[in-house]
Amino acid sequence: MLQDVQIRNRKDGTSFATIVLRDATGKITGIMWDNFESLRNQTIKVNDVVQVTGDVQKFQNKLQMRVTRVSRVNESDVLLNDLLPSTPFPVEELKKEFRGYLAQIRDKDLKRLVQRIFDDPKRWDAFCKAPSAVSMHQGYLGGLLEHTVFVTRNALRIAENYPQVNRDLLVAGALLHDIGKIAEFEYERQIAYTDVGRLIGHIPIGHALIEVECSRIPNFPANKKILIQHMILSHHGHLEFGSPKRPKTLEAIILHHADLLDAQISNYLEIAGNLQKVGAKWEYSPMFERYIFGGTPDMLQAPPTLLETSSQSSELDHPVRPRSGNRAEEGLSKDDLLGLVEDPLEE
Repeated sequence: MLQDVQIRNRKDGTSFATIVLRDATGKITGIMWDNFESLRNQTIKVNDVVQVTGDVQKFQNKLQMRVTRVSRVNESDVLLNDLLPSTPFPVEELKKEFRGYLAQIRDKDLKRLVQRIFDDPKRWDAFCKAPSAVSMHQGYLGGLLEHTVFVTRNALRIAENYPQVNRDLLVAGALLHDIGKIAEFEYERQIAYTDVGRLIGHIPIGHALIEVECSRIPNFPANKKILIQHMILSHHGHLEFGSPKRPKTLEAIILHHADLLDAQISNYLEIAGNLQKVGAKWEYSPMFERYIFGGTPDMLQAPPTLLETSSQSSELDHPVRPRSGNRAEEGLSKDDLLGLVEDPLEE
């Protein structure tokens, strides 16, 4: 699948094309120095299925393709799902685990709500196919189902330490927390935001869905509806991360951390997997806002000074006298003290 095309100008007045190619195994950037008129005049355009010829090389720790020819393929000859990435976990097993969590809900009101939402065939099908994000974490077919199961699994593990947890409320909230993503993303030809996803987002969509479905259940308790809605509205944890509310109940706090844990670990594992494919070890992560080490332990280089052993006796041979806390008595200057303090800006 041709995911993106950019025609760029060179200093000498000529131009070249950069493209992004995507299939079920991932994506790769390509560069074309010539023979890209079909891209310039949009005879071949974004979201077309294409066949390419070229050489693969490594550029800035990533694989890049030097493309010499690109041609459009008849879509009747391919399955579009083969061109989109999908969860590495068996979908049927994820579905079974999800349904197992639903069956554990004993509160009849909460169970009826969750069943009503997921027993709708079209909604269930969309939920099982949708991605969990565009790029940050589990941005592939089945990603939403995978993420929801893992978040519920995390939440229940955390809850084992706290007997005060309302387990039924926690499970119902975990299963429903990202339900709005079935409308936030499109995933037929590409994984991207829908117009509704950009304008409203999955958190308000999920909140509205709970409001509508609860109104269709006779005498559904208002307090249970509000608690579920609060979990949906607050599961991102912070206002700047898109949550209209911050977590204010025990179940909402646990859900937030269970959700964040799975998102961050999924992001890390994807980075580490990509780095190890090309023998690299560091990559900047927008999610973490810092460089992430994704190499294997034997790729970590230690400074020679840490590996050298001194012929002199070690500090362990001489007891360390406790410090008095008096700077003058210890013989420490201001510069010495500053040297002992980590720079808080280093991270």
